[in-house]
Amino acid sequence: MILIADSGSTKCAWALCNNKGEIINEYKTIGFNPFFINQENILNHLKKSELRLIKEKVKNLIFYGAGCSSQEKKNIIQESLNTFFKKSNIIIQEDIYAACYATYKNQPNITCILGTGSNSCYYDGKKIKKKAPSLGFLLGDECSGNYFGKKILRLYLNHKLPKELETKFKLNHEDDWNVIKNNIYNNNRANVYLSKYFPFISSNKNHPLIQEIIYKALNEFFTLHICCYQKYKNVEINFVGSVAYHLSKEIKDVIRKNNCKFGRIVKDPIKELVKFHSKENIKDS
Repeated sequence: MILIADSGSTKCAWALCNNKGEIINEYKTIGFNPFFINQENILNHLKKSELRLIKEKVKNLIFYGAGCSSQEKKNIIQESLNTFFKKSNIIIQEDIYAACYATYKNQPNITCILGTGSNSCYYDGKKIKKKAPSLGFLLGDECSGNYFGKKILRLYLNHKLPKELETKFKLNHEDDWNVIKNNIYNNNRANVYLSKYFPFISSNKNHPLIQEIIYKALNEFFTLHICCYQKYKNVEINFVGSVAYHLSKEIKDVIRKNNCKFGRIVKDPIKELVKFHSKENIKDS
């Protein structure tokens, strides 16, 4: 059996399939980003998951993960999976590879991730080229879920939201500063916590203030992470992730305004990854 995993910081989707590209079952766990979770916690989550029922059957495991950009961080995931999936041949790749493989349509493109975090690259079908580094949720992650979470919390806590938005916020989201502060500053998954406020953005995106926040963030992302590529006006621009999915109209507006080519948006890449790997003829060992 072949197991393919697509992990962000918030959640990880797993697809068990055969070598014909047929999905046998799908699983969900929390996201395993090695910047925010250690080997012990990864193993604890795996042992509690339904993956424990199939771990002896998996011959090949391909794991795409946020935060797996260096060998040091890959090793955290590798060693955890080696311990749990003892009979598996395991490959670890950064999540940007999953985004590229899930959206590629036989032409060079720019591929972007807008989920809990954000990232981009130029993909020619063989190689990935990055220009702007992914700086994480403290310095970067422009237009990501945690980025919007910080924006809306800052406005709410400083009493800068219009009354109608403030009322909606109180009804649907944690608004106690002491609780929020604890979840941000005493939490090794603060980026995931901040992303929980993104639904407020997406559900109120017709409000003028929220529209201003969204378009400002998208323009910032476009300037930093798309315009940095020399051929950005000549290739399609693709997006992966839940934030991209919920802001699809706004993304198309910004791309059209900049006279660029829109490609596609894929909310959850896992099924496209299974198709990609079935074409690559990955076989059971």
